[in-house]
Amino acid sequence: MSNSIAARDNGDTYQAMVFWIYALQMLGGSDIEMLGYEYDEVKSFDDIVVFYKKEQRFRDTYIIKDYIQVKFHMMQTGEFTMDNLLEPEFINADRNSFLQQVVNAYRNKKIDFSKSRFIIYSPWRIKSDDILNELIYNTDKSFNLKKMQEGKTERSRMGALRSKLCEKLSVNEEELYIILKQICIKDGQDSYEDLKKRLNEGFTYHKLQPWSGGRDTFPYCDMVRAWNRRGIRLFTADKIKCYCKKEGLFMASKDTANIAVKSFNRHEAWMNSWANHILDLTDKLAGRELQPRYSWSDIFHSIEQFVITNLDNAKEYHIAIETMLSVSFTVGRILNSKSALKVAPVQKTMDGFIDWGLDADNVSQYSKFIVSCQEMCGEAADMAISIGVTHDINEDVRDFIKNSGLKIGLYKNFVLEDFGMDSVKNGNHAWELAKQINREINRRSGNLKKGTLHIFIAGPNSLMFYLGMQSMMYGKIQIYEFDQNREKTYYPTIAFPQEGEAI
Repeated sequence: MSNSIAARDNGDTYQAMVFWIYALQMLGGSDIEMLGYEYDEVKSFDDIVVFYKKEQRFRDTYIIKDYIQVKFHMMQTGEFTMDNLLEPEFINADRNSFLQQVVNAYRNKKIDFSKSRFIIYSPWRIKSDDILNELIYNTDKSFNLKKMQEGKTERSRMGALRSKLCEKLSVNEEELYIILKQICIKDGQDSYEDLKKRLNEGFTYHKLQPWSGGRDTFPYCDMVRAWNRRGIRLFTADKIKCYCKKEGLFMASKDTANIAVKSFNRHEAWMNSWANHILDLTDKLAGRELQPRYSWSDIFHSIEQFVITNLDNAKEYHIAIETMLSVSFTVGRILNSKSALKVAPVQKTMDGFIDWGLDADNVSQYSKFIVSCQEMCGEAADMAISIGVTHDINEDVRDFIKNSGLKIGLYKNFVLEDFGMDSVKNGNHAWELAKQINREINRRSGNLKKGTLHIFIAGPNSLMFYLGMQSMMYGKIQIYEFDQNREKTYYPTIAFPQEGEAI
């Protein structure tokens, strides 16, 4: 296959993969009502169109549609600039640039431009020293129009830019601001492989067959291309479920079995009759502390050996975790998607022990974390996160960091909007919260990725289990537990990666 054909083929596949990111959101009960693929309601913005059930907040107003143009690059050898957005060849067009296409949409009387958002979606980043980099918010990837209005004459940088854009696009300044207000520049998006990983997590969540790393073909993208050839352009959640069922993409039901991991001796009698297999760590853990002569590596390898000995991919498992949060994270990490094992946690709640697996039919809207961020120690490479679910631990963690001498470059605090003992409603909610944390962790800069990620949490075991499942790309990790008995502070427990761990 020639380079040009390979680039086009990979670009088409990448576009289909981005479509499935939005399709999985729609299947999960988001505000997406319908999706368009190669849907030419607005010329040159037909790659993906997102129709929302209700208005979505954007800037100081609301939108009801997203028009997404996907721009894929085979190599991460380039960056793009403001000038690129004025060049047709940048988006492989013969006539109109990306910005000119948005101008054309502005003049299209068939759509409500003020309620539409126009997105360029690319794995390339904006060039760091280009003026475009000064104008894009990291919150929603929209233009900073206030910044753009700086300078009254064409001799100023922004004045010269305004003049250039108005001339190139044949608009006046008032029209320019109206047009730029509706644009998002989603640069630095997932690579091909990272997007594949995100999709596999979503497919598993919705009980669809994951994309095996051993296959050269991807049935989900093949299906999108087949729809396109047949002229099928619009999709609802029900329609996509129907197509997936016809193609045999839903996972077959398996026999189920119950397993348990415990290090606490209280209220565990029910496990003996419920579980087919139990990993008892009380010989190595006394409550929340290691027994003499044992290490955290011993805990890791005990769990790993338990999984190898007792679990196989012919069954689905429910796991009760009556142990400390560090162990819950470790169990989830060992049972990550590469294990090819389907395991759902059973969570102890105020109503007893309840299955907290993932229910694809649950479309509830859940509370999310409020995330705050603080740069702490100059060029330090370590990052710390505090996760407050049952209660807000921000001050406790900050005090610990201050008193322990940890050199933390970036600190992020996650606190649930309605924190409390019953604030996480079910397994879907726990999974969504773990994904939100995962997204924030993966936004780390290159320097922070080289350091250690320090994790502090007050929350349910199932959330820690789900976070552990997603942790294989975090690099170095140190987990902490709260010492409730002595000094009311934190102490380090297990660290990753463990020796011999398959990353």
